[in-house]
Amino acid sequence: MSDVNPHRHREYHSPTREQRALATRRRIRLAGERLFLRDGYLPTTMTKIAAEAGVAEKTVYLAFPTKADLLNEIIRVGVRGDESSTPLNQREEWDEMRASRSVDQMLDQAAGRNATLMARAARFLALGEASAGIDPQLAKLRDRGHQNIRSDMRELATALAAIDPRINPQRLADTLFAFAANESPYLRLTQECDWPQQQYTTALRAILVALVEHATS
Repeated sequence: MSDVNPHRHREYHSPTREQRALATRRRIRLAGERLFLRDGYLPTTMTKIAAEAGVAEKTVYLAFPTKADLLNEIIRVGVRGDESSTPLNQREEWDEMRASRSVDQMLDQAAGRNATLMARAARFLALGEASAGIDPQLAKLRDRGHQNIRSDMRELATALAAIDPRINPQRLADTLFAFAANESPYLRLTQECDWPQQQYTTALRAILVALVEHATS
């Protein structure tokens, strides 16, 4: 006898509907990006975001239950470079970096990838840091983000220590988290000091070398 229940609801997937929902979500995210950067986190309301995106306010809340969730999504997409759910440390680029045969090669890749990431995400990371004190939910998301970054830095430090056993991986991971995975130097140098991207990348490469040397002393 068949165990299929004829009254059971079947899951229904419509590619067209899913694409439409994704497009709406993207429109809301882009509207949030514009308003957050123009007006700041606190003055930007979900009502204003809905108007900017050209959707109903209910639609915004269905996509992003809170303003903190929206900013978190903006940061996540900026950090990863796309809308995929795959974390940075599970991507092919990270596998290539970890497979480097020398410390110099790995630091070259790390500096370049950091500069590219910061170009996309630094302004929103800074906004999240500045606004975490006024939004407890955003503070929790920020703290979770810090945990993820520290985990990534431990992986990078461990990979470098595998090449050069003199490196103290915990010390290096801590200093990478504090100095290299930090949006403030990028924003000060590229926005306030008008440094081009390549000049920042070169400076970061020198900082990474110094951090590795510090972790071997």
